[in-house]
Amino acid sequence: MLYSTSRDARDAVSTGGYPLIERLPVDAQLVALAKTDRDQAFELLYNAYRGRIFSFLLRLSGSSEAADDLSQDTFLKAHGAMARLDADQRLLPWLYRIANNTAIDHLRRRKRFAWLPWASLHGTAEEPRSADDQTTNQTRSDIAATLRALPPDNAAALLLHALEGYSYQEIAAIQGCTLTAARSRIARARAAFRDQYPT
Repeated sequence: MLYSTSRDARDAVSTGGYPLIERLPVDAQLVALAKTDRDQAFELLYNAYRGRIFSFLLRLSGSSEAADDLSQDTFLKAHGAMARLDADQRLLPWLYRIANNTAIDHLRRRKRFAWLPWASLHGTAEEPRSADDQTTNQTRSDIAATLRALPPDNAAALLLHALEGYSYQEIAAIQGCTLTAARSRIARARAAFRDQYPT
C-alpha cells in the first residue's frame, strides 16, 4: 500500500477540508478528497498511475496512439466515477479494471490485434520496462507476436498476472469474471504461449 509522506502530497490531500491523518493510505485519502474536490483528487490519481495504465494498454493495443486514446478514455471514466467510490476502494486495481474493459471493448470492435513490434518501441519513452533489461529486440518481437495470437481477455489476464503481479482473485475482480474463469484464462494463455513461442 502506498503512503504519503512528502509535504506537497500532504498539503494536496489536506486541501478541500479533508484533514490529513499521518500515514493514512493514499487510496483512502484520494477517495475522501474526491467527495469534496473530485478534480484535485483526479489530478493526484492521474499523476500517480498514468504511466502504469499506459504501459498496460500499450502492451494490449500494440500502438502508442491507441494506448494514449485508451488511457484518456480510462481516466475520463475514472473521473466520472471517483465521487461514488467506497472508502476502502483500492485505486490501482480499480483503474486496471476500467482500462481492461476499455481495451477489450476496443479490441473486440477491431476484431483483431494490431500489435506494434517491440523493436519499434525500443529506446522510446513508450517502451514498457521489464525487470530484464538484457532482453533482445528479437525476443521482444517474438513475445509480441506470440501474444498477438491470444484472445484479448486471455492476453490481458496473462499481462496482469505475469507483469503486474496480480493474484488470480485480483484478476477476477479486475476483469469482472469468476475466479475459475481468471485461472482458466491464464492457464490457456500460458499453454498457448508455450505452444506458439519460437524456441
